[in-house]
Amino acid sequence: MCEARVRELPTRNCFGVGTRWTSGVGGAQNAFMPRIFVLSLLVVSATLLAAQQPATTARKPNEAGVTAGNLPNDLKKMAAAIRGSYYHPDDLSSLDCDVNIDWTAFSKALKLDAQADRMAMLQGLKIRSSAPRGKLPEVKFDWTAGVPDNSDKLTDGLKKMIGGFYQFYWPMIAASPVANANDMNRVEPLPDGTKKIYSSAQSINMVMAVDKENTPTHYAFDGTVIKGTMNAHYVASPHPAPGDLRRVSSMDVSEETGNSAINVAITLDYQEADGFYVPKNVSFNLIGAYAIDLQFSGCSANKGEVVHQ
Repeated sequence: MCEARVRELPTRNCFGVGTRWTSGVGGAQNAFMPRIFVLSLLVVSATLLAAQQPATTARKPNEAGVTAGNLPNDLKKMAAAIRGSYYHPDDLSSLDCDVNIDWTAFSKALKLDAQADRMAMLQGLKIRSSAPRGKLPEVKFDWTAGVPDNSDKLTDGLKKMIGGFYQFYWPMIAASPVANANDMNRVEPLPDGTKKIYSSAQSINMVMAVDKENTPTHYAFDGTVIKGTMNAHYVASPHPAPGDLRRVSSMDVSEETGNSAINVAITLDYQEADGFYVPKNVSFNLIGAYAIDLQFSGCSANKGEVVHQ
């Protein structure tokens, strides 16, 4: 089973977004998890998903950073170098895992009043998620020790939380930000050996910075509605090999939408499942609001096909 633990953070309310809990687990007045957090991940993920779609207009050879001599071969090499710089299971088509919550830690961190009988029901809850790539996951609940009051609100919130994780995981960790040369408008080499990759999609401009080994380390996105940055951090793979030289270990996301701002830190490590390396321990930290740790296990993975051009 997957265990989730929440680290206690000082907050003015449970999530720092104006939503308070009434006494008793599952007694939220609104959503179980902050809607703004899920929306933030969806918007950032949608940016990368859109960038991975085939370009609808041809790139002009005289565009800055692109010449007739390096279109398309050099861009193809650049795309291949970025794809090969770190582990991302592009051919992972779906992931099924058990999910369990450490309700004692959860209630303590969010200062929820959970009575003994209700806590027993929550601790008996078994959760199984089935997450196909590019689709919302199916989440099943089995109340083995009885069903508490307002369980529908609780399960709805859990679905949003688990769905938010997978909406983040698929495009930002389980896929390369560059599928092929069409995903790049231009490449700007820098004197220190690093590069900037420029792309745009759906009225959002993105600049991706890659290090000397062509590993994406920083993203800056700017659109009419949303702007922000994301920093990616890596650890060396236990047994480095082509396609698995290093793995994403954490990401820091800062986003501004209108007058609102959000900062999220995500860390993770991995386990093997059917030939893939998939998340095992995942930590969400909505800065200034709450932190929750997830531990995945009992996972099964399915393989699909991916074609790079």
